[in-house]
Amino acid sequence: MAKLTEAKFAQLCAYIATNAARWAGDALELPKDHQRPVDAKTVKRFTDEMRGRLDRLDELAGG
Repeated sequence: MAKLTEAKFAQLCAYIATNAARWAGDALELPKDHQRPVDAKTVKRFTDEMRGRLDRLDELAGG
């Protein structure tokens, strides 16, 4: 497996952060919904997606 470089690590961190920011932006899209309780399924989809990306990063790092 190819070595994970600092540049590739930084690129993947930025990709993960971009996706998390996209989730946040989507959640705040409609001001009328800002005070609405979040659906547990939405939180699960988010955490599953982020966990998958972080697990892949661990794999690439050899961990």
